[in-house]
Amino acid sequence: MAGEQTDVLDLDRIAHAVLAVDPEHLHRLVARDGGGPWLAGPDHGDGRTLEVLPAVGGAGGTVARTDALELVRRVLDHRLVAGEIDEHLHDRMLTEAVTGIAGFL
Repeated sequence: MAGEQTDVLDLDRIAHAVLAVDPEHLHRLVARDGGGPWLAGPDHGDGRTLEVLPAVGGAGGTVARTDALELVRRVLDHRLVAGEIDEHLHDRMLTEAVTGIAGFL
């Protein structure tokens, strides 16, 4: 990913390549319209606050590479509870995310 630091991943790329959602939807889930951590906060997933930062030199955001899979898991869990995806799709997308984040992101 040109222009990206090796220790962070672009949220827009995760939205498209891993979650198949509009990047703006992902940004709203992560930071609740810029008001601070929502799904990236300690009340979700494994209880850690995930490192989500402004994009390097542009609009959007990035997530620490070490937190990317947990963020994807939290978003997929949220979408499952909201009825946007079923359990089969949740599991398949999570499996693909593990491969995608480890392999090409």
